[in-house]
Amino acid sequence: MNNVLMSISGKSSQLTSHSLPALFEYRRNMQRRQGHLAINAHRLSTKINARKYAMSVKIPDTKGCRRCSVVRNPYNDSVFLCAAVPTGLVLLMWYEPLQKFMQLKHIALSLPESLPIFELLVQETKELPQVCVGVRSYPHQKEISGQMHFDIIHLDDTPQSLPDGENLEVKQVIQLDRDTVLVALENTVKVVNLQACMSHQKTPELDFEFSIHKLVCLQDSVLVFWKHGLKGKSLQTNEVTQEITDKSRVFQVLGTSRDIILQSTPTDDPSAMSNLYILTGHESSY
Repeated sequence: MNNVLMSISGKSSQLTSHSLPALFEYRRNMQRRQGHLAINAHRLSTKINARKYAMSVKIPDTKGCRRCSVVRNPYNDSVFLCAAVPTGLVLLMWYEPLQKFMQLKHIALSLPESLPIFELLVQETKELPQVCVGVRSYPHQKEISGQMHFDIIHLDDTPQSLPDGENLEVKQVIQLDRDTVLVALENTVKVVNLQACMSHQKTPELDFEFSIHKLVCLQDSVLVFWKHGLKGKSLQTNEVTQEITDKSRVFQVLGTSRDIILQSTPTDDPSAMSNLYILTGHESSY
């Protein structure tokens, strides 16, 4: 966020704020002292004097952080960060004058042991986001019927309750626009609204012939990454918009904020040096 990097770091897995200008300045100073000897990332992390350089600050009450998620509310331009900690959830909001995330509240509750899904969803009528921690199918109804329910944790004063039904093995949940959410299953993407009902404005279901690894939302289409490539499909017509397949390489998406950072490794030599690619022009309008 701006010149601040947030991470889950340390032996205690604590949410930590890092000043990027201070980190780069420290690196320049170290390089000047050591001549042309460049220091690697490991040595940088172990030699940091956080108190002297004020580069890294641990966020209180976030020890044992398992997951965190960030979302921008497009209706008021607020940016929220929510962290899952042993005692519940910690909600922070970006405060522009101080250039940092500040804690808004702590929600004490028992979270599921496993959190494969931890996604913040935004509603137009609510100031705070809500956390989706799972997707269920309604009892006695098949998954293909499209009847699903989000496991939602409210960050306001709304009473908490989890629905009945079977947990689905969901790869990813991502909000496309104000009332469209994409739910990635093994090789299918369901297009639903915030109530988890099938969309009538867009193609309700996109099928793929491979196991889905990662979704990236575009304005009118979706990019789906898999082990040996990517495939894009239109949300309006279900037509293929782009496709790349290379069985000799294994691909992994490392980041999707604005630009897509993609790692490529030889299939027959996983320990070999990797290539990194930056895919530009894919930013979602939401």
